[in-house]
Amino acid sequence: MDNVNKPTPLSQDKSSTDKPSLNEPLQGEPLQGKRLQAPKLEAKQLMVAKWLSLAPLYKLPVTLFRYVFLAMDRVLGLTKIEMDKVINLTVPVSTGTPLLRTIPLNEHSASDSSHTIANRIKLRIYHPSATKPQKTLVYFHGGGGVIGSINTHDNFCRYLAKHGNMNIISVGYRLAPEHKFPIPICDAIEAWNYINTNHQQLNINPQHIGVGGDSAGGYLACIIGLHSLQTSLPVQAKVTPAFQFLIYPMVDLQGLTESYRRFNKQLILTRDLMDYFRLKYLHSLDEVTLPLVSPLQAKDISESPKSYILTLGYDPLRDDGIAYAQRLKAAGTNTQHQHFDDCMHGFISITKLSARAKQATHNIAMALNSFNE
Repeated sequence: MDNVNKPTPLSQDKSSTDKPSLNEPLQGEPLQGKRLQAPKLEAKQLMVAKWLSLAPLYKLPVTLFRYVFLAMDRVLGLTKIEMDKVINLTVPVSTGTPLLRTIPLNEHSASDSSHTIANRIKLRIYHPSATKPQKTLVYFHGGGGVIGSINTHDNFCRYLAKHGNMNIISVGYRLAPEHKFPIPICDAIEAWNYINTNHQQLNINPQHIGVGGDSAGGYLACIIGLHSLQTSLPVQAKVTPAFQFLIYPMVDLQGLTESYRRFNKQLILTRDLMDYFRLKYLHSLDEVTLPLVSPLQAKDISESPKSYILTLGYDPLRDDGIAYAQRLKAAGTNTQHQHFDDCMHGFISITKLSARAKQATHNIAMALNSFNE
């Protein structure tokens, strides 16, 4: 796997069996002059993207979109891997309290019983083998904070558990527009606190619990480690993650980058679709500059734990992800940055059609495995 200083095209990728070392901090270096985008998106990924473009996803009603996302993963995604044990739980979360003159909770979330436990979210725990892995990843699924679920990412979490040799705990946080910002963040923090408080019952090592996720899930994961951003929330993380694992994360909803403006057709994730997610997730676009919405805008991210971050050549989120990796390194955080210049956002859902997507997914699992060293 290549580090942030040497993002390479597919022809120069290391073997998928290589495991990168995270033992030493990497030196920060701008990516100027490095190839961030292959001349063409890998052919099978492009084929799927063209097919999906026939009925633009951003025009779908939310309920239908959620079914389509699940169906795409079931038909085109990874094959199910059997685990030694899979445990399904529901855990209580509070509805939250209105944030003092900062970020209002929406009408679906705030109520007269806001100080009581009135909701439950799902956790799914994957133990890959009878010989208990020492480390655990708390995983938040992608989907713009609007679509996605434990089920859309079930096969991917199984894959990470098996090939990453790590317990995975997938979190079914509540979604917008029913539960707008900051409810998904609050759910993520409450799930994180519950897991750490109940580590003994969950049969996991409390010293080795990290956070991770893809896209919007990566956004939630990075917030967990940024305690300074949580002061306006009704809940705060009680424990700092041992590491964070960010797969093409959504770290800035302002949409000001060249990659955000450029990638708006024949991709799974386009600018129009990101706009769709923004409008569903936020109460107002005035919120896009808030660090809790766009952590790239935080003044200080030096409290972030040891990190892995993946960026892609064909992704509206590419430039923000690269900037976040550079800021992590500049802040002194031990950071490994992997860049696939020939892949698009969401490729983990089409591995049955694309050999490159399958290889790239395996490389992600090997990167997770490196945290066992």
